[in-house]
Amino acid sequence: MDERERLYAEMDDPELGGYFWLDRDAETALASFDSLELRLDERQDDVPFNAAVKGYSGAKDRNGHPWIVKPADAREEVLYHRLCTLAFLLDHLMGTLAAPTGLVRIGDRHYRVTKVVRQAVQISSYDYLDQPYIGILRADLVNRWLMFDEDRNPNNYLVVFSRKNKPFVVAIDYDKADLAATTMKITGNPDHFGWHRSERTRFLTLLRPEHFEGVPIEVFDARLKAMMAIPAETLHRLAADLLEGFAEPDYTERIVRNILERRAYIDAYFRTMFKPASETVDTSHTDDYSAFGESFLKMHKGRT
Repeated sequence: MDERERLYAEMDDPELGGYFWLDRDAETALASFDSLELRLDERQDDVPFNAAVKGYSGAKDRNGHPWIVKPADAREEVLYHRLCTLAFLLDHLMGTLAAPTGLVRIGDRHYRVTKVVRQAVQISSYDYLDQPYIGILRADLVNRWLMFDEDRNPNNYLVVFSRKNKPFVVAIDYDKADLAATTMKITGNPDHFGWHRSERTRFLTLLRPEHFEGVPIEVFDARLKAMMAIPAETLHRLAADLLEGFAEPDYTERIVRNILERRAYIDAYFRTMFKPASETVDTSHTDDYSAFGESFLKMHKGRT
C-alpha cells in the first residue's frame, strides 16, 4: 500500500476520498483532468470569497461538483499552470490531501481550475501547534520544499472532517510553486534544522524552525520515503504528458531533473538533522505557546 492508498484507507470515507481523487493513481488523476468537462456557472454561490476577490468564477463538472476557474491566456501562464498540475500530482503521489488543481479548456479558452473544498474551515480557526495539525504541517514541509512553494499562509490549508468526524488538512493553491528553477532557492541550515530562502516576502510553512526541535525522524519518514519512491520513469511520463505541446522536450527533462535533484537533497538533509525516536527528546512543547492566538504575521516577526 502506498501513501495515497494509506491516506484513502485512513479517511474511511469513500465519498470524501473520491472527491479528492484519492481513489485513483496519478496517471488516472491526470487522465481525469484531460477528460474533465466544466461548464461555467452563472451563479457564484460556491466561489469562496478569497477566490472571488482574485478574479475567479465558478464552474460545475458532470457530477455537479463545484470548481473555481480563471482564464489563462498568455502562453507562459498556460505553461505555468500545466506545471501546477504536476505539483498537485506530486502531492497526490506522496499521500498528501490536496484540492485537484490544473489547466482545463472550456470552449476556446484555457482556464486555471481548482476543485472547491466543500464544508471546509481555514486552519487558522484551530490551534495548529497542537496535534493532529502540527504533525501534518511538519510533514508537509517536505512537499513545499520540493516544489519551492513559498506561499504557505493560513489561507492555503483548509480543514475538512470525514464521516467519522476525523479532521484532515487539505493543501490548496500552487500559485507560487516553482518547479522550473534550476538553482536551490531553498537550502538547509547546516548547523541546526532550518532553511534559507531567496524569496523573503512569503512563507514556506506556517511553522517556525523551533517547532521542529526534538522531533524524531519518524514524523517525516513516511513522507520522505513516498517522495523518494516515485519512479523516475513515472515523473518523466507525467511531465511529458503534461507538457507535450506546451514546451520543448529539453524543458520537460529539466523539470524532471529539478525534482530528482531536490528530493535527493531534501531526503539527505532531513535524515541528517533528525534522529530516531529512541534517541530523541521532543522539546517542542505546544504548552509553551499559550499566546498562539496572535496573528500569523506577528508570530513570524523577525524570521529569516
